Amino acid sequence: MKRITTALQLDGTLGYAMAARVWQALAGPVTIVLLMRYFTASERGIYYVIGSILGIQMFFELGLLNILVSQAGHEAGRLNSEPGKRRMGALFDAAQRWFGWASVPFACTAVAVGWYEFAAEDISVSWRLPLIVLATVSALTIAISPALAILEGAGFRRDVYQVRLWQAVTASLLVWLTLSLGFKLWALVVAASVQLLWSAYLVYGLHRPFFKSLHEPASRAVTTVDTGFSWVQEVLPMQWRQALISVVYHFATQFFPVIIVTCHADQAEAGRLGMTLTVTVAIQSLAIAWMQSKYSLVSAQHGVGQRETAGTLWRRNAVVSTTLLIAALVSLILLISVLPMIGRGWEDGFIDPLQLAILSVGCVANHFLAIEGFYVLSRKGKPFVFASVVGFSSTAIAVWVGGYFLSTTGIVLGYALTLALVVLPLRTYAYLKFRRQTP
Repeated sequence: MKRITTALQLDGTLGYAMAARVWQALAGPVTIVLLMRYFTASERGIYYVIGSILGIQMFFELGLLNILVSQAGHEAGRLNSEPGKRRMGALFDAAQRWFGWASVPFACTAVAVGWYEFAAEDISVSWRLPLIVLATVSALTIAISPALAILEGAGFRRDVYQVRLWQAVTASLLVWLTLSLGFKLWALVVAASVQLLWSAYLVYGLHRPFFKSLHEPASRAVTTVDTGFSWVQEVLPMQWRQALISVVYHFATQFFPVIIVTCHADQAEAGRLGMTLTVTVAIQSLAIAWMQSKYSLVSAQHGVGQRETAGTLWRRNAVVSTTLLIAALVSLILLISVLPMIGRGWEDGFIDPLQLAILSVGCVANHFLAIEGFYVLSRKGKPFVFASVVGFSSTAIAVWVGGYFLSTTGIVLGYALTLALVVLPLRTYAYLKFRRQTP
């Protein structure tokens, strides 16, 4: 048993991370069944389009959360000193200001985009008030999200992932109840509210003493301490690069249902694609959890100079997570292929198996990109702007043009082919160059 645990790099933090992903994978089909029972095909399309619209928070987070985890991981080894605490406190304060300001335009933009998409459509389900409340709740979650990143990087990984598990469980149960009671789009509001409340508990309840300690000198004789921390010098060089990459990436990969509705006004097809993406995203999240749960640990190891240990840990987790991803995607393709034999019409809620197989190629390529990207950030390396922007721009053009002409088939073809044949080779070349230059 110990040998298996070591081979799979299992620990308590990963246990919570995997439990959350497994729960989401198991809960997803239940949610899908409820959506098929209580929503019409067009209403399901609206449900997933609103979810895609809320994804524009990527444009306001700009990839900064992963940078904060890395920065906090590098500072964690100095938390036992007064200057170390001050540097961590300065990092937290600057991040809070950034996300606090970013949350306001996010809420306004989400509502505006939703209004643009739906105002001219004849939609039977009530969407206006749920959209406004959902955008507001999501904005509050964004405002406190840097605190979670700081906690994860500072060594509280177990607590962060434990809370994420409870978030997933309680959100699913309450969403199911909301759907069963007929509140339809309010289920999205419930899910977002659960995430906000659990996050607030972690930051303002469980770990309030930690954040308070970052701003209190250990001795009353210490009144001011030069932190030596500069956001402009230490974070901004990575931030603007990651921000540019995040914007292009999001535009290329996160609007698939929106493309269907915008170009073809086909809410039912958007619903099928959105429901399929719900499952594939859950699978991808399950696989990447192996990497994310170790990300702050690897950052901390790099921070104290243990690069060989960090590299070994990262490689082992990369192999395990990639194997899991491929096995799960193949299983999903086979499952959807046999659904017609059951005779319940469940296959109508998903895209065709061939389309899913093509989409899966892109999912695997995207996973490799995530592995490379996380490792570079763990070493406080600068993201690969040229390779990423050129590559993801090609993906954006391919999915939008493909979606316009060929609907779902065009989207998955554009996504898979450009990620596998353009983005991955470009990024891998930059990654290998980075490894040679920073041994």
